[in-house]
Amino acid sequence: MLLKLKRRYWRARKRLLQALHRWPEPPPPSMPPPPQIQGFAEAEAERRLSDEKVQEICEYILHREEALDRDLLRYGDPAGKDVLIFGGGYGNEVLWAMRRGARSIVSIDLSHVSAAPLKRAMAARGIDHPSFEFRQENVHETALRGETYDLIVSNGVFEHVLDLKGVLGAFRPLLRAKGRIAIFADGLWYSSIGGHLRGEPWEHLWRSPADVKAAHPDRWDYYCNQLNRMTIVDFLEAVRSTGLLVLQLNTGCDPALVQLPRRLPAIRERLDAVSPTDCSIVSIGCELCFAEHL
Repeated sequence: MLLKLKRRYWRARKRLLQALHRWPEPPPPSMPPPPQIQGFAEAEAERRLSDEKVQEICEYILHREEALDRDLLRYGDPAGKDVLIFGGGYGNEVLWAMRRGARSIVSIDLSHVSAAPLKRAMAARGIDHPSFEFRQENVHETALRGETYDLIVSNGVFEHVLDLKGVLGAFRPLLRAKGRIAIFADGLWYSSIGGHLRGEPWEHLWRSPADVKAAHPDRWDYYCNQLNRMTIVDFLEAVRSTGLLVLQLNTGCDPALVQLPRRLPAIRERLDAVSPTDCSIVSIGCELCFAEHL
């Protein structure tokens, strides 16, 4: 009996070892994905942009570009200059700089931008420009490249910039002799359109946040996270702290100003320290430079 048990044990052990021997080797650890080829993501993004969307953005560019002679030209003329556009978005300012005769144009933005809508807008305007570039990078990275420009342009961006002093300071190494900065910032926080809600005047000030979210759910993230609450005093303090010279400075009167006396009590119920002065200024336009570039 004992002998039979031993034989069964050894037969079972033999079968187990044979099974283990036949068991396939564990697969090698999964390989990391191949490195992304430069430009692949951009090409994929452009491929996914529908023709309808390209046309929609093209029409937006054409519409917005028309206002730039009024808003920006007095502060910086791109003609014959190497231009850096800070926060260029879809390329409204690129098209404007082309039309005004810029020698070369680099547009930087934190988001990837497809060139397809701009190229269609160029065709619509009959413009063929040999030297323009979109870059997805922040201005501090641009400042490390060692490049210099005749003109830095920013339109409709500084009301979103959280680090005003840092960005203005980063412009310094990017300017060459006689280099200039042209800035137009519209929709300052305390203006009637400062919440960028596309609703009633000063709605972002007299409505509670809960009411704002309920009334404008599609704009809630923008309202919370993409506006810096800048006043003209905040902007000028940043300009002063970076040592910039002010060559021109203009403010825009709020287009809904006649309604402010009626709206002010409701605003002050929520924000008792609000200044009517800040509520009266919708935009800032200026030409700046550093002393060494004068």
